Amino acid sequence: MLLDLLPKERIATKVGAKDWRKVGRKVGEILLKDNLVEDRYIDAMIKSLEDNGPYIVMAKGVAVFHARPEDGVKETGMSLITLESPVEFGHENNDPVKIAFAFGSINNDKHVEAMSQLMTVLLEDNSVDEICAKDTSSEVFDYISQIVNNA
Repeated sequence: MLLDLLPKERIATKVGAKDWRKVGRKVGEILLKDNLVEDRYIDAMIKSLEDNGPYIVMAKGVAVFHARPEDGVKETGMSLITLESPVEFGHENNDPVKIAFAFGSINNDKHVEAMSQLMTVLLEDNSVDEICAKDTSSEVFDYISQIVNNA
């Protein structure tokens, strides 16, 4: 399921972003480019962080941007960027962020299996550093595929 929602074409490596808003915009624009979300969905992801704090920094070095289906999701999908330089989000334990995901789901259930597989990937020893060390989207996708397929 994760691999269906996160094809290598929606992975970008070594992306430059100077603050968390830019990170959210860049990872969200990948979903927008593939016509999975409307532009207002990206704004909603950023507003959610402004309103609720850095709860999206779910693991050390990892942020998962999202908003509600009614905020402009057209089709369920996910994107991933690795950052050229880590970015502070204001999370007490999990800053700085090195990898950002964005996902949009057409309903609240559609993404559950994919998120479970994503957590399996992120809990793998050194996975965040391994993903950040990859130079291409194909290398990142292959690494994630290997973990998901061996789980």
